[in-house]
Amino acid sequence: MRPSVEEQLLGTCRILETVIAPAVAEPFARTILDNLIANLRMVTEALPAVPGFLRWDNAATQDLLHKLRGAVPPELAGRIDAAVSAPDPDGDDSAAQTVRNGVLRALFAEAACTADLAAELHRAIQDHMIARASRVPMRYVPTAPSPAPTPTLRP
Repeated sequence: MRPSVEEQLLGTCRILETVIAPAVAEPFARTILDNLIANLRMVTEALPAVPGFLRWDNAATQDLLHKLRGAVPPELAGRIDAAVSAPDPDGDDSAAQTVRNGVLRALFAEAACTADLAAELHRAIQDHMIARASRVPMRYVPTAPSPAPTPTLRP
């Protein structure tokens, strides 16, 4: 799953340290700070659900790749075969699950773009994407709308 939890936390820390901290008094900077804090809270709450989501997503994506395999070019079918025949990582190893997820999702993205897929395969792709979106544990919603850009006045 990209970005990984670690990437989100490190990216948030970097922004807090290099962009926000020097300008906390400014209203816009305060809005960003509030949103970053909300993001950290969301990640903290979602963190326990990430391993289960990755296990589910890997299994569901692998099942979909099996369905798509016969409709993709032979070279891609071979890469799908290699990926789905690889042993599943330990279910509690989030880093290994994330790596596997990246491999499977990349193959899925490539397979989904194959020309002339049958209608039932398009439905399977759509169903998979809807199911995935409904289960993803990290959903960030800003705490406040971004301020509108200030118009530039010209003399």
